[in-house]
Amino acid sequence: AHCLITIWTTMRAASSVVAIVAALIIVKQVLTGLNVSSKALCEQNTDSRPNEAFSLRKDDDRSNRLSLPTNDPTNSPTNKPIEPPPIQQAFVPDSSTGKVFGGEKIRDFSNPMANLKETSISSEQLPFENDFRAKCNKWGVVTTIFDPTEAISRVSNLPEWCLVVVADTKTPKDYVEKFKALGGNEGSTFFFSVERQKTWEQLDGPIGAFVRTMPWRHFGRKNLGYLFAILHGAEYFFDFDDDNFIKLDEKTGDPVEILPSTTTLDNVTVVMLGPTAFNHHPLMKPSIPPPSWARGFPLEYIKDEATEGQAAFSAPMPFVSKSNSIGVIQFLADGNPDVDANHRLMRPLPMTFDNSENAKNVLVPKHAYSPYNAQASIHTQPALWATLLPTTVPGRVSDIWRSYFAQCIFADSNLRLVFAPPKIEQIRNEHNFLGDLTAEKDLYTKSGKLIDFLSSWDSEKLRFPERVEQLWIDLYERSYIELDDVVALQKWLEALIAMGYKFPELKPRIRNVAMMGQFNYADFPNSMTQIMMWNQKMRERFQTTIAAAPFNETQLAYLEAHRIDAFQAKDLNMRKRGYLGFYNPMSNLMRTLLRFAYSSTIEAVLYAHDDALLNLTELSEGKYPFPTDKIIANRRRKELGGNADNAEYIDLRTIPDRELARRLSHRVFPNGTVSDIDKTIFVDSTSELMKQIPNLHGAFKEWSRPYCAGGQEKMAQDPDFAEYLDPDGSAYFPSHAQSDFLMVPTKYAEDFAKAVTIHLKHNVYLECAYGKIVDMLQKQLQAPTRLVKLCTGFGPRRGKWNLISNCRSENVAVFHPFKIKGRFDQFWAHADEINFPLEPME
Repeated sequence: AHCLITIWTTMRAASSVVAIVAALIIVKQVLTGLNVSSKALCEQNTDSRPNEAFSLRKDDDRSNRLSLPTNDPTNSPTNKPIEPPPIQQAFVPDSSTGKVFGGEKIRDFSNPMANLKETSISSEQLPFENDFRAKCNKWGVVTTIFDPTEAISRVSNLPEWCLVVVADTKTPKDYVEKFKALGGNEGSTFFFSVERQKTWEQLDGPIGAFVRTMPWRHFGRKNLGYLFAILHGAEYFFDFDDDNFIKLDEKTGDPVEILPSTTTLDNVTVVMLGPTAFNHHPLMKPSIPPPSWARGFPLEYIKDEATEGQAAFSAPMPFVSKSNSIGVIQFLADGNPDVDANHRLMRPLPMTFDNSENAKNVLVPKHAYSPYNAQASIHTQPALWATLLPTTVPGRVSDIWRSYFAQCIFADSNLRLVFAPPKIEQIRNEHNFLGDLTAEKDLYTKSGKLIDFLSSWDSEKLRFPERVEQLWIDLYERSYIELDDVVALQKWLEALIAMGYKFPELKPRIRNVAMMGQFNYADFPNSMTQIMMWNQKMRERFQTTIAAAPFNETQLAYLEAHRIDAFQAKDLNMRKRGYLGFYNPMSNLMRTLLRFAYSSTIEAVLYAHDDALLNLTELSEGKYPFPTDKIIANRRRKELGGNADNAEYIDLRTIPDRELARRLSHRVFPNGTVSDIDKTIFVDSTSELMKQIPNLHGAFKEWSRPYCAGGQEKMAQDPDFAEYLDPDGSAYFPSHAQSDFLMVPTKYAEDFAKAVTIHLKHNVYLECAYGKIVDMLQKQLQAPTRLVKLCTGFGPRRGKWNLISNCRSENVAVFHPFKIKGRFDQFWAHADEINFPLEPME
């Protein structure tokens, strides 16, 4: 009875239905006479990750988490002893069964900010261990309170690796002797004893200050191992637990290599994903039937197939490149892998993952979040700052929170997370599932909200350490961590700066501009896959992306299920497939601008066709945030494949070259009369004027069509157009414009919509319309316009990489066209090649 009451109390504390189900499974085990003692079920488990959730103090508000609600009659001291209500009441879908974590800001950070000036201290002031100074650039880091294990011994014997073992007060006193007896390599291993750690506590300056923030008898002692390894030259960490065993080579019997000998990771699968939560297990091919998920993955998504992603292609990935660098490699583990207590209770064990010759590494999309752990992961030099473990949460939560916090900053510094096939076997230390279940409560109730928050988080801080500090402060204010963690983070950053650690460059994603992709067609083979690929690549650089195309309802439902922001764009003016895209790019951009007209975050909408590649460094002028004070349009140049007489988006009314102006513009009067720009020729139609002026509008054949000049003539006679007439009463129509790209600030949304509406009313084709629409905004609102270079062309090189590559030295901003057409690997690579990384932020 005591055991059942304890379980019921735990269930009341858990707001996750799945957690309640898991507790009920244990109840069933007890009632069916399985060999599970009440003591094992009800008592706290003690292992290398203590369950801090049970360490409740009177002054800690967490101590109230297991109390009964005040309106419960059983809470009265005059009532009978507490009895658990009927089991079925736990499943009632009513808000009274528990509170859902909201993730809102509930408090303010009032402590001072850290001193994060980049000033290192002299090497004489640093606590080097001379035997390990610059000895290794690859370090294993582990903490333990148990006797040495073969898992630790294997890491100590890896060639060219060093190992730091961080002791705690419960670590056996004869640990070093037992380590030697087990075959551990003493020469490459530093045993960071309790006594030695206490001498670090006495150090003056940032290092001693950080060490003093770390609690004893806590998993967080591992943070001292990270600090030690960085101080002694680490460029790679193998962050592992004492029950995670590197597998042995079947031929040599030696531990397998955990880090490639080259600077490239082979067989990396690029994943297409819409949601911000990514469940990597399915692509790693677990041996058990679905579902399967890692510890820390939000339970509300375990049956959501969209979170599993789709493999696009596989290719080698360099550890370091201009566009992406590998920050973390997380090895999966065979046997008893890192899954949560719900998974262990409900899914079969042991389990394995694909480790064949064809097994793939999986690259987590930059916009997405997937939990990685401190049990078997490689961390590279640019990501060593992100190894700090928070200590005010249970150990079962600490490394998962760390991973989510890190990925938020990774996305703004071009660092990537990769999951690797299992080179590890976990022979798990003894755990109590119910203890794990309780310790993991934050994972079940907060992970989804945490991902939502991190996905939308931004900061004005553009120095790397300050940006990290601000993130942790914001997390504290929303109750993901406590104040001690923020203080520890500040001291950690100060210590890294003092040691001369080099932080990566910030290259933040564009958050103040929405990217709208124009797809003229949606009925081609694999159209949804191509749209997902486009969305995937754009989300590496833009926080907000929208796909617009003539989708049918089934396609829209598919994209919605995959969390891809999309809307249906129909060309009502043209029914034939060949004319799709003649008008709806204008209406789509108008629609998107109006959507964000009053947004507090989106200041402009950038429209581009799906086959355009963008050099965002050129478009943004290397600035962050993205400048949104001007309309940005593209203009061809002769040497870039354009017309020698091209004058896109140029006001030809006043340019000195009147011959050029005469050939590339004309006027229409409300009475239907058409004239040249200087009003020296008057005729009845544009087609007549084209006979009078050879090569009018550069002999652009579309001008004589009803959907260009014909529509403009009707528009000039429309009373609704009267406000846009020139002082002489005529309608000025400039040169046609390349229409595959345009950026418009949202402050012009309503005026842009008004200009587009009248063009659509008279069926004016977009290449004839965009130049005039921009001119209308310039004249009505004095809207400034910036022209950027466009690389395009016709003939045999059109759409080929050699055309685009020839333009790269010209500071070109827009490259068009490069069709995806299933060439995912080429599209991916070329988008990176032309998108030169932004300059470091100052």
